[in-house]
Amino acid sequence: MPWTSTDHDRVVRFVAANRFPFPGQTDWPAGYTTIANSGSHVIDTPDGPIAPDIVILDERGQPCRLGEVETAIDAAAVARWAACSAVADTLNETGVKNLFVYVPKGLAADALQELDDNGISFAGLREWEVDGETVRVTPFLTRGDRYDHQ
Repeated sequence: MPWTSTDHDRVVRFVAANRFPFPGQTDWPAGYTTIANSGSHVIDTPDGPIAPDIVILDERGQPCRLGEVETAIDAAAVARWAACSAVADTLNETGVKNLFVYVPKGLAADALQELDDNGISFAGLREWEVDGETVRVTPFLTRGDRYDHQ
């Protein structure tokens, strides 16, 4: 199924509202703010600035955790993942970069192959789907905090 920009934007809003932090999460750092980013926070890259879909700001207002929601896996997506990984922090139990990648259901294995083949450190790989009014996110692989595998 071809996913639309409307689907993408719904998933971005859902993830920002429901996964950073998770409902009931008690160890979310005080002062962290989650943004469904519409371009206010950019990362400079050799190919020009990019705006990660989800930006978590630390208590100083600096990006520390990032999320990318994809509708397809291609070279542009891989380049965004690499750029986001380069600036994400490593404050988790395994020391990987706090990058979370969300791909349409059925594409996680392909995304994992690209992440690993390109040496991109990440904390979580998730699959998403939109079914009518419902957005579902399913964990595929967690390399960061165990708590995040939900």
